[in-house]
Amino acid sequence: MPVADLILQRTIDLPPIIVWDALIDPDLLAGWLGELRIFSTDSPRFHILWPGAGADARQSTAGTVVVFEHARRLRIETDNRGIIECTLLSTPGGLRGSSTELTLRVDVEIEPAFATKVRDEWQTSLDRLERLLHGHPVDWTNLDDQSDGTTGVGGTSGRSVNSPR
Repeated sequence: MPVADLILQRTIDLPPIIVWDALIDPDLLAGWLGELRIFSTDSPRFHILWPGAGADARQSTAGTVVVFEHARRLRIETDNRGIIECTLLSTPGGLRGSSTELTLRVDVEIEPAFATKVRDEWQTSLDRLERLLHGHPVDWTNLDDQSDGTTGVGGTSGRSVNSPR
């Protein structure tokens, strides 16, 4: 099966350390991506439970952190979502004097026909990340009632909100 190399970039008007916390903190991850379950405290392995229509519809992804460069780079190898890498670069500006250039790279084995859908799902997840960083986490229990109608990676709806970039 061909490998899709998806690269998404986003400027977030907050410093990298704030964005970093949303990438690694289980409580913050639940506000934009899904529920994180750590296998053990001495292992970099974890499960992400992707949101769905209900508990039975949840999908699980096991992952291992293979690169952890504090507030700069996070690389995760997963069992069913490929390799996910986030790189953060500080740039001038933003709400606190510094912005973050976030680059999300996803290397995943998928049919080319599905690459656009996977890209759109990640764009939606990045939209949610930005909303979380500005105080609006996803309420997964009332997702259908939310005005944007998005679900992001692992979700069940097909609508995507693309970033301005």
